[in-house]
Amino acid sequence: MQLTKVVTIGISGPSCSGKTTLALLLKKLLNRVIVINQDEYFKSDDQIPIDENTGLANWDSPAAIDFKSLNEAIDKARRDPFALLTKKEKKLQNNHHGSDLMTKQDFNDISDQLKFLEDIIFIIVEGFLLFCDEDVCANLDNKFFVTASRQVLKKRRESRPGYKTLQGYWVDPPGYFDQIVYPQYLLWNSHLLDPKTIDPSIQILNTDNTSVKEMTTVVINSLTQNYT
Repeated sequence: MQLTKVVTIGISGPSCSGKTTLALLLKKLLNRVIVINQDEYFKSDDQIPIDENTGLANWDSPAAIDFKSLNEAIDKARRDPFALLTKKEKKLQNNHHGSDLMTKQDFNDISDQLKFLEDIIFIIVEGFLLFCDEDVCANLDNKFFVTASRQVLKKRRESRPGYKTLQGYWVDPPGYFDQIVYPQYLLWNSHLLDPKTIDPSIQILNTDNTSVKEMTTVVINSLTQNYT
């Protein structure tokens, strides 16, 4: 019988909001961590839906993600976390290296709380569309939505060189953020952007006015309150 507590953390938000940075920082801070990256569950390049208006591949649609396999991966990690703790994980793609923005002193400031979480295995699920799939959302014990202003998101996205795919490498065509990325973000996350419809269990973290240290501290405080 498995006696170790296993807890899932869902970190979602628009492209370039800072969610991968947060996931990497939590991996550094927490004692036992498994990271599942939604980007590993994109469908094959030839299965990505085509946007009717632009004729461009729409990588930001839920139809581009194999949510069934993603949810099965979360279930598998819950059932047998020890097998995954010893397995070498794929490195998260994080082109702006924000996980280096916390100093040694920043880590020390948080360290006192971490001892209360040492015996828990945390499964961090990171991705830009986690909360639009009911099954995946229901499989997440703690939910954080990392966001930023359109201007900041656009600047970060357009500074990135591209993304690895199953069959190759994707580079955003000119105007892709305005035509695909941001409209799709608004469409599929509308329930999170309206205070009247947002799930109260989802905590919103805005990186426009929250530092990396503050954002990480909010998550650690939440975990400490929930599991100690």
